Amino acid sequence: MILFHANQDIGIILEKSAPESVKMAARDLQENLRAISGQEGAFAILETEAGERGIFVEITGQGEAESYRVTVEENRVMIEGADALGAVYGIYAFATRCLKIPPIYRLTDLFPAQTEALSLEETSFESASRPVRFRGWFLNDEDLLSDYKISGGKRYINYPFYQNVVDVGVMDMVLETALRLEINLVIPASFMDVDNPDEEKLIDLAVRRGLYVSQHHIEPMGVSYFAAEHYMQTRGHENEAVSFISNRARMEEIWRYYAKKWQKYGNQVIWQLGLRGKGDQAVWVSDPTVPVSMADRGGIITDAIQTQYDIVKDTLGTEEFYSTATLWNEGSQLYGEGYLKMPESTIPVFSDFGVDQMFGEDFFTTNREADRKYGIYYHAGFIDLGPHLSEGCDPRKMAYCYKAAAEQNNLYYSILNISNVRPLHISAIMNAKIMEDPLHMDVDAAMLAMDRALFGEAGEEVNGLRRSYYDALADFGEKPVQRLCQAWHFYFHDYGELPFVRDTANDGWLNRFGWHALSGRDYEGKPLAEKEMVPALRESEAKWAALCEKMEEAEKKIPADKLAYFRQFLKFQALYMHMLTKWNIACMALVDKRLPRKERKAQGQEGIASLERILKERVVLEEGKWANWHRGERKLNMLARLEQTKEKLAELEK
Repeated sequence: MILFHANQDIGIILEKSAPESVKMAARDLQENLRAISGQEGAFAILETEAGERGIFVEITGQGEAESYRVTVEENRVMIEGADALGAVYGIYAFATRCLKIPPIYRLTDLFPAQTEALSLEETSFESASRPVRFRGWFLNDEDLLSDYKISGGKRYINYPFYQNVVDVGVMDMVLETALRLEINLVIPASFMDVDNPDEEKLIDLAVRRGLYVSQHHIEPMGVSYFAAEHYMQTRGHENEAVSFISNRARMEEIWRYYAKKWQKYGNQVIWQLGLRGKGDQAVWVSDPTVPVSMADRGGIITDAIQTQYDIVKDTLGTEEFYSTATLWNEGSQLYGEGYLKMPESTIPVFSDFGVDQMFGEDFFTTNREADRKYGIYYHAGFIDLGPHLSEGCDPRKMAYCYKAAAEQNNLYYSILNISNVRPLHISAIMNAKIMEDPLHMDVDAAMLAMDRALFGEAGEEVNGLRRSYYDALADFGEKPVQRLCQAWHFYFHDYGELPFVRDTANDGWLNRFGWHALSGRDYEGKPLAEKEMVPALRESEAKWAALCEKMEEAEKKIPADKLAYFRQFLKFQALYMHMLTKWNIACMALVDKRLPRKERKAQGQEGIASLERILKERVVLEEGKWANWHRGERKLNMLARLEQTKEKLAELEK
């Protein structure tokens, strides 16, 4: 089939009644075809069935939910979806498989070279059965997304972060990428407040795109502690407590108000139920009226969940809705010990421990009810002690955990904490791939296939570098994880020998550890660092140095049209981790009074140079449309770490 040539294009034909989500996907395809062909204004979208030639998109109403079939014939392309999402996925599958457009191109600028003509062989392919019903992304700690474009509006929140709303255009890039990877659910931001029109635009966009929407586990019913505060302040109740115990009637009023706000999105809402405190803390941290015993605490949260469920039921006038309760932190302990109960249709969502991206003991020992659906919350990104600005979750580990979830019949629902998405897009790709067949996925083969598709003849060498990247992450052993599990009310599970490193020194770990070393704070793991972590870091630093040298050599073999991508998301990330590791080692030496002053001073200067190198080199991620990409980088905050290191060195020089 001749799709187009210099004097001929092709129309995209939709049903007149096509949903907005399908129309938006068709416009994306139109833009793709215009970009590949160089034909501006071509590839009209027509709402008619006239003619034999064209790209026809049809919703058949037959087959499994979200399924599709794509058929390329002599004169036309047929994209048939069982439903709206099936049609959307079919459109994007055609773009990926026939036009060779990488699903993550909008976040990475990977796009096929322009060509005057394109012919397609006759073919047919269809979607496979999906074992995971809800496949979601959670844009959490989204500091880069929020400030990349300062045009999304302001938030109603008394908090040092999350002041800006993600720009709608930026969010659209993320949502389109999610759909191209056949994701069907999104939590668009942390502390989402549907009562703020600027924030509601993001929810509205996700729903128009055809996605299900949900809420962060710290904002059950869409109500975070800060949203409740704002509600009270704007209605003359600013002196009242945000408390389900001492101010129950007001909390129920707020939940009802927000239920009505979310009601407009109908069955595309997956309601989050629960009770948590200010920020991402247990409710008893911010509410002193909560009892001390775990049994009483579980009873209160059980009561809150049932109350919320009843409010949703009353608001919608039906019990035909989806709801979840995420077992993060204290929820893990309360549910595991039987103190926390929930309605029969509510999906309990087991969480990994974000520090090591592994499940706790409760995941393996909690009895599952035969007729209940279960899900998981998994951290590809995790601020503070996990990946944030570079890949840090080994895909082998992710595949291991998803297989364990599938074996437990615990994978009806999956939500992936993916932070700012762009720095962690390999995790996003691998997560989508793993969910195709979590019981049998060969993730090494999947990564190799991805690298071959991206880099052609250089694919195998790049794949070797990628493997070396994950192997270079320092191994901190299990002791820090055990200590943190105990401190955070999270179960620790002893896995024994694993085919990958359990607790790796990703960038969140390194940032937090260096910060604590410079500030002199007592921290779980600090005593361990001097005896065991420093050698692990030194071994890791040597691996990073060797990998960076290999990157320089490999760069010469990368195809020209993939060179920018290689430099941004492989070469730079290795350099970033190398410099961050060197800075960590330098911080520990700088504050070590047992060392000679001269050596401490030299190490301080080395640490400063390492951070300055990161800040200098990361401009590779700020080219073209990505100018100001790091403007909102306040979570790990490289600039603050640099100033802190300089101040510590200045103290030594006094």
